[in-house]
Amino acid sequence: MKKINILKYPTRRSFVSGLALFIAGISVSPKKVFPQSQEAPDISLNLVRPKNYLPRNTISKISSALSIPIKDKMYEGKKNNIEEDFDIFIGRNDIIETAIEAGKLSEIDNSLIPNRSFINEQFLNSFYDPGRKYSIPLTWGGLGIIYRKDKFDEPPNSWRWLLDSDKYSGKIALIGEGRTLIQIALKYMGMSLNTNDPMWINQAEKLLKRQKEHIKDFGNNNGISLLTSGEVDLAISSNEEAAKVISANNDIGFVFPREGSLIWEDAICIAKSSNKKESAHYFINSLLDAKIGKNIAEENSLATSNMMALDISSESYKNDGLIFPNDQIIERYEDTSNILGFDYEMMIDEMWENIKDA
Repeated sequence: MKKINILKYPTRRSFVSGLALFIAGISVSPKKVFPQSQEAPDISLNLVRPKNYLPRNTISKISSALSIPIKDKMYEGKKNNIEEDFDIFIGRNDIIETAIEAGKLSEIDNSLIPNRSFINEQFLNSFYDPGRKYSIPLTWGGLGIIYRKDKFDEPPNSWRWLLDSDKYSGKIALIGEGRTLIQIALKYMGMSLNTNDPMWINQAEKLLKRQKEHIKDFGNNNGISLLTSGEVDLAISSNEEAAKVISANNDIGFVFPREGSLIWEDAICIAKSSNKKESAHYFINSLLDAKIGKNIAEENSLATSNMMALDISSESYKNDGLIFPNDQIIERYEDTSNILGFDYEMMIDEMWENIKDA
């Protein structure tokens, strides 16, 4: 994955060019673009997306601007697959990758989404969707270390304190996703988290087995609750989860580890089965409006991949270390694919069982 430079602002020329494209993208009369006589009797778009992800009135404003009814279905928590009938879906990269692999998504027609030019070019390729054929990134974040401030003189900015030290023995909680934990161990050892080299994965297994005796909670996902109750001092968390905890508890801190870690994304895509693909593209174009993108990112405390949205965001948002890692750290963060082949999956599953049984 290329280095992600969050402060790579567009030039005046590219801004004017992008703005012209944006104006062109929204100035078409909806009635001309979407003549009801050519639509099926039900012309509404079916949108499936996370609850509370879109700011209030966003859907109604886009619906009014495009003269298209939108049926808005929300879900809570983590989804493993897309079960609903949909035209447009917003979700994490892992579920979108699964949908790509299952052939459920339509390729994006970029000519219908001029506001795609607002997306940081370094997000226009990914490990899970090479070339961005099927999805467009909206927001992103990363895994790091959440900790109790009163137990540390300075932020514990290395995976070492969780994976390779007895200093906080009995005061550490690790996540219950075996694959992610092995990937974090690989990053700590200086490898890509996407490596499929059995030698390095075996080394990650040995590291985790060796550290297990010092772990308070292993193989579950109780780290944050154990941290806030004072039972542990260190845990693994996404910066998104950490932001919610810290907003209610000033004694909790979060740090992006210097070795790097895993980046995740929220992205938007279109169903292959949709008979309203053109309307879906225009909805996506509207959602990429700079002001809408700014509101999505700031209200969710997530980093935006939309450079025009970043340009008009508040300085406090741009400089929030809980949202944006610094450039030196972000270049060590990687996105990942959940589908790396049957042999790889079997190897990881077997190793995870061995680690839990150790």
